[in-house]
Amino acid sequence: MKFRYLLFLLVAFSFSNLHSQDTTQTFLDLKPTGVEDFLNKYPKYDGRGTIILILDTGVDMGIDGLKTTPLGQTKMIDVRDFTGQGDIELFDTKLKNEQNEVVLADALGKNGTGEITITNDEHKLSIKGINKLSLKAADDKYYIGNFDENRFKNSNSLVRDLNSNGKFDDNFIVVAFKVSKGGEEYWVAYFDTNSDGSIADEKPVRSYQEKYDTFQIATSAKIAPFNFAINIFPGQKKISLFYDDGGHGTHVAGIAGGYQIGKEKHFNGVAPGSRLIALKIGHNTMSGGATVTESMKRAFLYADSLSKKLDEPCIINMSFGIGSVIEGYSDMELFLQDLLRKNPYLYVCVSNGNNGPGISTAGLPASGKYVFSSGAVLTNAVARDVYGAEIGEDIVLHFSSRGGEVPKPDVVSPGACVSTVTNWSTNDRMWGTSMASPYTTGVVSLLMSAVSQKYPGIKIPSQLLFKAIRQGAVKLKDYNYLDQGAGYINVLNAYSVLEKYIKDKEYMDYVDYTVSAYVPSMPNNRAPNLYFRNGLVINKEDSFNFFISKVNALQSDKFYRIYNLKSDCDWLLPVQKKTYLRNQQGANVSVRFDKSKMTEPGLYSGKITAYRDDNKTKFPEFELQASVIIPYEFTRSNNYSMSWENEKLMPGKHKRYFIHVPQGASAMIVKMNTPKKGYSQVIYRLFDQDGVNTYTSSLLSSNNKEVESIVSHQDLKPGVYELVVHGYFMAKELSNYNLSVEFTGVKAVGEDAIVDAKTKSIKISNSLDQVKSYQLSGRLLGYQKNFQAEFSSTDKYSYDFVIRKGESLKQFEVNTTKEDFNKLTDLSLLVYDESGKAILKDGLNYPNGVISIQNTFGNADSTTLRLVIVPAFALKAGNATINVKEITEMTTPAEFEVESNHSDQVEWYPEVEKRIRLGIVKPEYYYPSGSCPYGKLYLKSIKDERVELEIPFLIK
Repeated sequence: MKFRYLLFLLVAFSFSNLHSQDTTQTFLDLKPTGVEDFLNKYPKYDGRGTIILILDTGVDMGIDGLKTTPLGQTKMIDVRDFTGQGDIELFDTKLKNEQNEVVLADALGKNGTGEITITNDEHKLSIKGINKLSLKAADDKYYIGNFDENRFKNSNSLVRDLNSNGKFDDNFIVVAFKVSKGGEEYWVAYFDTNSDGSIADEKPVRSYQEKYDTFQIATSAKIAPFNFAINIFPGQKKISLFYDDGGHGTHVAGIAGGYQIGKEKHFNGVAPGSRLIALKIGHNTMSGGATVTESMKRAFLYADSLSKKLDEPCIINMSFGIGSVIEGYSDMELFLQDLLRKNPYLYVCVSNGNNGPGISTAGLPASGKYVFSSGAVLTNAVARDVYGAEIGEDIVLHFSSRGGEVPKPDVVSPGACVSTVTNWSTNDRMWGTSMASPYTTGVVSLLMSAVSQKYPGIKIPSQLLFKAIRQGAVKLKDYNYLDQGAGYINVLNAYSVLEKYIKDKEYMDYVDYTVSAYVPSMPNNRAPNLYFRNGLVINKEDSFNFFISKVNALQSDKFYRIYNLKSDCDWLLPVQKKTYLRNQQGANVSVRFDKSKMTEPGLYSGKITAYRDDNKTKFPEFELQASVIIPYEFTRSNNYSMSWENEKLMPGKHKRYFIHVPQGASAMIVKMNTPKKGYSQVIYRLFDQDGVNTYTSSLLSSNNKEVESIVSHQDLKPGVYELVVHGYFMAKELSNYNLSVEFTGVKAVGEDAIVDAKTKSIKISNSLDQVKSYQLSGRLLGYQKNFQAEFSSTDKYSYDFVIRKGESLKQFEVNTTKEDFNKLTDLSLLVYDESGKAILKDGLNYPNGVISIQNTFGNADSTTLRLVIVPAFALKAGNATINVKEITEMTTPAEFEVESNHSDQVEWYPEVEKRIRLGIVKPEYYYPSGSCPYGKLYLKSIKDERVELEIPFLIK
């Protein structure tokens, strides 16, 4: 009996394992974060009773996985477009009979009147079938509009032929009017979806929120590309057509709340019981579906108003943003700070940005205090089953933006998965912090679903909920606070913490705090974190202050609270053990650094937590985060050169090298190679002193052979650069590499290398204490000119230019100030041909960027194009200046001789200027008015015969 019983157990165990493997999804991994176990334990806390608002490119509400909830309810309950992309203007109409005579509206109900057409002669719009509709206008007023296929010419979906008839300029007429029926008044619209010139065979469509009506444009293809919904705005004489031709929003929605994705029974998003609202903020004719002026703001205001009207908790996901340059001080971040202070029950989750792995890369508006930002993790299961990679453990993805001046990300969440996609999409797997944020949003939905059902009537402030999620996060090894925030999100842990908060009634007297500390790199020297990009300037006797105040400090309520201070590392030392806050009075906490514990170059990141001084809860009230970089120094003593041998990296992991650029350096030469014996799959990225990624190497790949990469980085700024090497996540084993960095100080005298047209010479000196020898050569490459795009109460600038035969490319270097960039939520750059087709789309993630157009126009003597710059102002169209440098390169550069003292080989000693003479013969190029010829001097190292420096110059 024992044997048979044991055999039964083994069989049952094997069957249960098999069953678990069949039902556990791995394409959208719910296991490592506790979501799978949470839903098994609390199946009713699946997001039901909560609403998730998706601010994105739109969401296709007709896709499997986004149609219904587990209870059979319609999943998508509201859609709105704040970009204007789907706007259709409505016009007054006349009714005409078959003899083209104007008839009255009451003729529609009479027999024998024949076919009646509704028309607007001014805009040449007409449609038949109005007299065959079952619904009539209550006030005898009909309106007509046109949805033109031409608006998809530059759609990111690449769908241009909506009805698959081989044409791209079809018009789909729409008629709208008010109906009074059954004691109800409402508006309907009829679309000529099959473009047959009649609406007699069309169904009436109401504003989506009223009846969840959708429609498709008839197509010969098996699946129509878009599911459409509408909102009718009679007062504005407008119909807003809603659709997702960006694809991003549909993928995001499935992660947060998808149910039975692809009709697969066990394939769900994080919170399948939630209901969704889609708010379109991205205009999908621009790169990445960029925001337009005020689209983000208006969506947040709409969400805010809904959250105050509805009983269900409203949770926003916004997987949108750009690089933050003055962290926490952008117009959008300040707007959200004010909005969310006033509405503590609106829960806003955002992506932290994809600008990592360098530190100080958290995005905008992720750097704001009141939003909850997520970094991205690649789970082992997704790596294996979606990408075919063997990483062995969950890793923070290389691109995930890191913190620095601000304590972001708040947490990290799975940021790679398969999810719902639009019909036209060709790929259903995506990765990014865009995918991590809706995962976090789903977790918030699960927690609020649990609270609303188990603790009805209790309202949890967003900041208290976010604190519970941070406290419940699991620390990932090999990552610091700047990489992972509080750690890897875990819903079971967060729920346990949250229940303790509820038991202790923390929601009743929750206090929020503002923390600021000294940061020398910030314009006002203040930021939420204590952050030193160059810790070499800190003396052992130095101390620094955090200032803490209550957010609601102006309230007259009496307040007195004492806090115990505890550091989690031995180098970050609070001077006092306790502090307190009284009424409106703030508090200073002094800290110092134990430099004896910070001798090795690298990043030091620590935290002091202030716990409530009581014997009951020891509640963590606020945190004081500090990060200090001790960089490698390059001096005369090491000949401005350092190397690291036999470095090793696991797949997906990274190493940081902080490089202090010596004063006067003109170039940083980075050499990376693989050993002759060993395996390597590595990439390096270089980040400047502001945390901006200035260079990404190609993959250095080898197996038992030596491969070498040497790159000279110029245009250096004073400060500490960060060089990050990371192992390719698809690597099969440990990667080995050698790395070296050296500097040179040879550069042109003065800020700009201007060559006098008469003397044809330039001065070059050496600013470092080293001797450098180079062989010189030069090329005249083309011409350049500068102009400015001025914005004042407008949000578009157009610049016409010509590419001529003999010119290989046009390049536009675009830059603006940090202050102007902080006014924006996007800055789009587009190049159109004469037909209005966008041949190039891009955008600035930081105040500086480049867009290049190759001459691919065959033998055309000239091609006229248009550069359009579109800043998306956060609050309203305002003042900004964009500086543009237009560089034109010729197909055949003109080479010329370069010499000093009759030799093309020159040796530079420190602080010695040399006059270099250029044997330029100006070629017969076409130089437009206002332009200057430009070229480059090439300085080739005599030691190893490689070009180490390129010095650009202008001829004036």
